[in-house]
Amino acid sequence: MDDEIVAVYEKEGMNEIIEKLSNIEFDELFKSEHFLYSVDEKNTDVEMLKNNFKEFSKIKVIQKRKHRNGKESYDFYYELDDKTYIIYSIAFEEKIVLINGFHVRRNFEHFKKALMRAYKDKLQSN
Repeated sequence: MDDEIVAVYEKEGMNEIIEKLSNIEFDELFKSEHFLYSVDEKNTDVEMLKNNFKEFSKIKVIQKRKHRNGKESYDFYYELDDKTYIIYSIAFEEKIVLINGFHVRRNFEHFKKALMRAYKDKLQSN
């Protein structure tokens, strides 16, 4: 079984999920091996990730993902002022784990429209 998107939050339910991040700083997140590899592979600007992490008002969509191993994580989509976006993939386990994080240099609204079409059956009631 591949990873599966099990829910998409656009408004309803987002605050409850975001609340789990409210008392943690970027530097306190446990960084997964995958994240560390991805930073090097994609030449990710970690300072950009760090500087935007607590900007919760920029979160426009959250996806809940179920992984092959049965664990769950959330993908947080932050829209930036230049209309591009950052994705943080985070698991809430014993530690809060940053699975991945990177900047996408594409228009967020275009991406969001495609996402909503693809996962309209997973969209939580708004």
